[in-house]
Amino acid sequence: MVVWIGVTVVLLVSSLWILRFVSSQTASTEEAPATNPLFINYSTGNQEYIQPESLAAMAVYIAQNVQPQNAQVLTGMLTAEIAAYMVNHVASGLQVDCTYCHNVQNFGADEWDDPDAMARRVTARAHLRMVGDINRDWLSQLPTLTTEKIPYGAQVTCATCHYGEPLPVAWEPELNALPDDFRLPLDNIDQLLVTANLDVSLDTVQINQYTMYHMNTSLNVGCTHCHNSRYFPSWEVPAKYYALHMLNMSQYIRDTYQVDMNGQEPSCQLCHKGNILPPGAAVNAASLPAVLTANQQTASSE
Repeated sequence: MVVWIGVTVVLLVSSLWILRFVSSQTASTEEAPATNPLFINYSTGNQEYIQPESLAAMAVYIAQNVQPQNAQVLTGMLTAEIAAYMVNHVASGLQVDCTYCHNVQNFGADEWDDPDAMARRVTARAHLRMVGDINRDWLSQLPTLTTEKIPYGAQVTCATCHYGEPLPVAWEPELNALPDDFRLPLDNIDQLLVTANLDVSLDTVQINQYTMYHMNTSLNVGCTHCHNSRYFPSWEVPAKYYALHMLNMSQYIRDTYQVDMNGQEPSCQLCHKGNILPPGAAVNAASLPAVLTANQQTASSE
């Protein structure tokens, strides 16, 4: 009897293992959604999140208003051009319908009978200003940091942070085991400078290591991506200049836009998601409105 039970258990466990293995192999062979060529490694799917009624209302509004009504950020554009950007970047970046931020009976209205959507419209404007700030004033500076590295030319857009989610989070849940371990020390990034001096406190060393792990995890890279492993204080690795520039940018975003980010602090993970080039970034400035970009020298690889 005992032997029979034992054999049954072995067969049951083996069967479960086989089923799990077959299931995993089936899942791995399923075709991934096709990526949108406007973005780095991002799929906008079949855009079923935009309702046909909303698109029909948009077409009517464009026909009635060739010139935009109440465009405060996307200036210098026709209504049709703004609508194309909204569909291709805003709605697809968050994967939401137009009604998430608009009254489809009057796309230019700031006030209607949906206070939540009205509030999101205000936030969306602030985020568009933030996108413009980042692309014009921060990413445009990358070519000036070092002659040893030419930037890819990717631009921040809605999908860079949102990546198909209306409310993105700066951290994956598994990275929140301890409250402050992996947060960027944006109150004082100077404490991250490695000088090889002996008068550095243990707390400062610990903060430094937490931040480096933050970057390692967020970009899925090792120390030598930014550092000379023989002498960490040196600056001959070009990516180190980029990393410091991005830390300063994160500090600026936190100080300027934290309220509009639902109180969250920026993190490397929020955009990079385990990649050197952030998935969801626009491949280049060509698909973005001129008011949100700046011309810069670019390279064909990272």
